[in-house]
Amino acid sequence: MTDRRPLLSRTKVIRPRGHGLVTRVLAALAWAACTPVWAGTLEGTAAYRERIALPPDAVFEAVLEDVSRADAPAEVLGRAKIDPAGHPPFRFEIAYDDAAVRRGRRYVVRATVTHQGRLLFTTDRAYPVLGGGTAPLTMLLVSARGERRSSPRFGPKADLPATYEGELLDASGVPVQWHLNLFPPGRYQLRTTSKDKPEPNRADDIGRWRREPDTGRLVLRGGRGGPVVLEPGDGDATLRQADPAGKPIAPGSDGQLRRLPQLALVEPRMALTGMFTYMADAASITLCADGERLPVAMEADFKALETAYLQARQQPGQALLVSLDGLIAPRPSMEAHQPARPTLAVERFTGVWPRETCGNPMVDSPLRGTYWKLVRLHGTPVQVVEKQREPHLILANFEPRISGSGGCNRVTGSFEIDGDKLRLGRMAVTMMACPSGMEQERRFLQSLEKVERYRISGSHLEMLDAQGAVIARFEAVALR
Repeated sequence: MTDRRPLLSRTKVIRPRGHGLVTRVLAALAWAACTPVWAGTLEGTAAYRERIALPPDAVFEAVLEDVSRADAPAEVLGRAKIDPAGHPPFRFEIAYDDAAVRRGRRYVVRATVTHQGRLLFTTDRAYPVLGGGTAPLTMLLVSARGERRSSPRFGPKADLPATYEGELLDASGVPVQWHLNLFPPGRYQLRTTSKDKPEPNRADDIGRWRREPDTGRLVLRGGRGGPVVLEPGDGDATLRQADPAGKPIAPGSDGQLRRLPQLALVEPRMALTGMFTYMADAASITLCADGERLPVAMEADFKALETAYLQARQQPGQALLVSLDGLIAPRPSMEAHQPARPTLAVERFTGVWPRETCGNPMVDSPLRGTYWKLVRLHGTPVQVVEKQREPHLILANFEPRISGSGGCNRVTGSFEIDGDKLRLGRMAVTMMACPSGMEQERRFLQSLEKVERYRISGSHLEMLDAQGAVIARFEAVALR
């Protein structure tokens, strides 16, 4: 993650317009002086977990510091500033003077997000670099308020939970009946019914919603494609669908959802994933789509889930990612004199995935500059051999270069991107022979030759072949 180039400034400011022209002018001046100072470059990403949109003029800054001396202020070696910050994850690059780096010293990176001088987010720890840590650098920002936010509300009359119903147009312009339930912790349930199609013509979805502080619009993000934007109106008595820019999709029609006088719950039936635990005859799951924790009923296909979980877990009570077809419906409470509560019934168990998590479903990780851990190969969980590196790939930010490991051997190569099309060039592989894991590595490298497209959902990357079949699945993680 270190390259060498003329050091033009210790602070790199990224601006959306004119940045390329400014860079070329500065570079020309540096070469004209004929006295370049050679530098290294640190690349990284930073993000936060809160479902909060930043003000349009917020600023992100990452700082590289020498913190070797406990009795002296930290020495700043370089900065990277993104102004305006935009939306997370924030990808940054810090240029620093190689001559200032000394063997045996401690170097760290810290980051902040500010708005008009007020601190919004910051790192709560220092991230070691330059020999003290690993790359690519992945940082987590936390809220500077240090408190839990109140339940989301999008207007003075929007007491939640609430139900909205009405007809909206689908992507082909066909009216679809919507039944939308909004819950105060930022969760939603959605049932859509296509009246012009024969049964089964109903689809359910669950997910998270957030309010954009600058526009008041609601953004719904679940498991059925891209985000949905809704514009509140009439004192939050109606919701009209809008495009990502906020413009009504059907401004001349009456396509809107109206709030019902009373809450009308549905029982979602759909494919689900979540972190499952089972201990002391009590089973529960935290759903990836909306973060809700539910008890799991010991009925239908629960026995298959229980058996697979007990075989895969490494310790009692360990949370493992599972996939299933399920129904969320009320079931009697295990506690006496308590009302029935929403419970997950496993109608069909499909898989347990020991090395995977839900990740962050609210923010799509970038394809480039992310450490992608291989977790499935042709639908089969990937095994990591003891004392070997886990199979992974990293697509470089600023050049068409790919690197990683097959488990035993390191791999390098090139790639081409055009929209969602992805082609990987022939990989160069080291020639080590390992006692285990070679067959999995061989299948991994052969699969990469067939990649034609990719898609990213939250923290997960899937590579597909020409027929649209998933060849390999990856999860975005930080290097350890």
